[in-house]
Amino acid sequence: MIDTTVDECPPGASHTPDSTRRTRVRTAKRARRWLAARLVELAVAILPRLYVAYMWFVEVTSRHDDGLSALLLGCVARHDRAIAVLWHQEVFSVAYNYRHFRGHTLASVSDFGRVITALLERCNFVVLRGGSGSHSRKRAVLPELIAHMNTQARVIYGITVDGSQGPAYRMKPGAAAVARACRAPVVAVRTWYRRGITLSTWDRTQIPLPFNRRVTVASGPYWIPPGADDAALHAFCAHLEQELMELSARAYAAHAGSRWRAPYWGFPAGWTSRWGAGPPGHKYGAHDLDPDNFPAWAHIAPERYAAAHPVRTASAIS
Repeated sequence: MIDTTVDECPPGASHTPDSTRRTRVRTAKRARRWLAARLVELAVAILPRLYVAYMWFVEVTSRHDDGLSALLLGCVARHDRAIAVLWHQEVFSVAYNYRHFRGHTLASVSDFGRVITALLERCNFVVLRGGSGSHSRKRAVLPELIAHMNTQARVIYGITVDGSQGPAYRMKPGAAAVARACRAPVVAVRTWYRRGITLSTWDRTQIPLPFNRRVTVASGPYWIPPGADDAALHAFCAHLEQELMELSARAYAAHAGSRWRAPYWGFPAGWTSRWGAGPPGHKYGAHDLDPDNFPAWAHIAPERYAAAHPVRTASAIS
């Protein structure tokens, strides 16, 4: 209920114009806050359902080339964890497209983040709240992300590494810091639709249209040692940033006749590919791009560790 009471005047006194104006301002602010809260609740109730219905229609009327599932699920089977990194440009379609992975991700603490959280949860995601919101509600999330991955089973993080405010196609170090602390493999992912509406936002968010073709390309795994210093961390980020651009260029090229041609929007001036025509990916470390040749310090899935280190029973010892 909106509180529209006004301050009482002392006996014999009357409201001055200034006090009346202040009362009206306070009342208007309360009304705006009440209305904003009701609109957020309405959005939380309706928008996730509309989103899933629309993306279902896009999916059933479109073709999909999937270059991600085998790689990402293989990493999880070996290591019980993985970090998928992608551009914020995919933010509209990512929740629905990756729902079958039952991933874990981050949403901001803003009111819009509350709507996004409801949408992600409807698409089978486990959502941690944090990141870019108002300064009064912003909190450090890296320790929580690290602790969550280190204490929970089968954690797949999907992180838009240039979000949530840009600049576009410039990787921030958060995902790499989590990979370093959790000894987790990193997989770079790019999904692109042949036909879509490109919004005039900082990231040029793409909204896919029905009757489409979707291409998902991926490379990895990539590894950063747990003892890497900050200089090595930033070098690793620069490598992954380049790999994500490479994946973007390859995804665009898969759509013959696409209007997305070099020079690509958001890429550094003079950018050129260093990939050949073979499988996607360029190594950063000795163990990269070879899922079976992971480093000795990599986290191992509990069941794989148990199989490699069987418990010796009394009968076996005798």
